[in-house]
Amino acid sequence: MEAALELADRDGVEALTMPALAASLECGVMTLYGYVESKEELMAAIALQGLTDLRLPWPLPKERTEILMAWGRALRATMLRHPSMPMIFLSRAVVGEGIFRGIEALLVALRSAGMAPAAGVRAIYAVVTYVTGFVAWEIPRTQQQSGEVYAAEWRRAFGGLAPADFPLTATVLADLAEVASEQQFEVGLTALAAGLSRSRQPP
Repeated sequence: MEAALELADRDGVEALTMPALAASLECGVMTLYGYVESKEELMAAIALQGLTDLRLPWPLPKERTEILMAWGRALRATMLRHPSMPMIFLSRAVVGEGIFRGIEALLVALRSAGMAPAAGVRAIYAVVTYVTGFVAWEIPRTQQQSGEVYAAEWRRAFGGLAPADFPLTATVLADLAEVASEQQFEVGLTALAAGLSRSRQPP
């Protein structure tokens, strides 16, 4: 699975085919089917493999908001390390023992902070969906190219317009260049975690 994950991270999910993986491993395609039954199963397996690199701070924080923020930051770091992961998570269900272990650890911490398990699992997955979407947005804008290149794209596009038609947008052009940055991620994660911590959800 490590070889498959490396191939997907390097060349993209679309490049991960059984023949390509077999060539990388210098084995026959039929040999691979002794380990996985389909490409779909392979995709889920490499996403689970990627999650083994996720490292939550330990011990986890004691406050609900801080627990959820630690979770979001750790998941983002892992997805940036393995850029195939958000694409896989967005396109198929990924379920396995490692995920259950992660959920359990987070639920224990959240319950200790006063959040019931049913509310906790909704909060955990609200963070998952935010992080997955943000990283999928972030990767082509500021990871596969520099943030300065992305900023230049905004300036170039705006330079062809009449500033008088966009007087307010003109004042935030520099901020638009930061919408795929770590700072932007933190803005969204902070608001989400704080809202989830305050919300009244079913026990």
